[in-house]
Amino acid sequence: MFTIEEMRQIRNDYGLSYKDIQEGCEGLSISTVQKAFGGFVDKPRRDTIERLSAYFEAFMKIHATKRNDYKPDNKSNHPEGLVAETNRYYSKGSSALNNPSGSFGEIFTQGGYTYEDYAKLQLPEGVRVEVIDGYLYTMDAPNVSHQKLVTEIITSFSNYIKKNKGKCRVLTSPIDVRLEFDQGDTTVVQPDIIVFCDREKETEKSIIGAPDFVLEIMSHSSRRMDMYVKMTKYKENGVREYWIVDYENDKIIKHYFEEGDMVTIYTFNDKVPVEIYDGKLVIDFKEIKEYVES
Repeated sequence: MFTIEEMRQIRNDYGLSYKDIQEGCEGLSISTVQKAFGGFVDKPRRDTIERLSAYFEAFMKIHATKRNDYKPDNKSNHPEGLVAETNRYYSKGSSALNNPSGSFGEIFTQGGYTYEDYAKLQLPEGVRVEVIDGYLYTMDAPNVSHQKLVTEIITSFSNYIKKNKGKCRVLTSPIDVRLEFDQGDTTVVQPDIIVFCDREKETEKSIIGAPDFVLEIMSHSSRRMDMYVKMTKYKENGVREYWIVDYENDKIIKHYFEEGDMVTIYTFNDKVPVEIYDGKLVIDFKEIKEYVES
């Protein structure tokens, strides 16, 4: 049987909401689930722990085998040694979002955010969020290596476009990309790098619709978002090509959705061709790595 701490860790790893858990635990109210995980009771009742544990055991049997991209964390005691993530949901009425002095931490989940709601948020300095299917996720601040990678990669794109007098634009975060503006406008992301060739998608405040090319620099905490949640959204909404740059693990994962999601994995010793330019633009990651580490 899992302990509350172990279940809390799994919940964080997989981004499970209180509603997800409550729906899988017959007989438990959502307030009971919130109290158990929110620290409102020191010792939840044994029957509550047993019902919660049964849900998490069943959940892990289905999902744990799909997490091979996670690196074992030998210091943790949670099942499969899964690495914890820090993306968090916030409720729509949360003072933590609307009041810069509000306390941050996980707030009871509530969906329904649109781009209009997102645009009105008053966030503390340095705090960034994205909206996926109406839920808010926090974003980690980029470190120096992250910024160096973005700068070098975007320079390669910019130089190529200018040299060839291309019609496409390349932009870097923070820029709001409204992937599903015509389907409720409930998904707003800020990719690290985008390339879009339809100038009508550009407004002063956002990009409306899918870019042609998206690149994310993956961090320890963004792994699930970049490899699963965002990848699915990009694929479903018409992004032609998607790269995940995993500097920590020496990988560049390239998805080319126009070929039925053709996936190619490169290392930082490779030159990676950009498919939307028919391979004529090549990003030299060995050269970029040498610069980052110099």
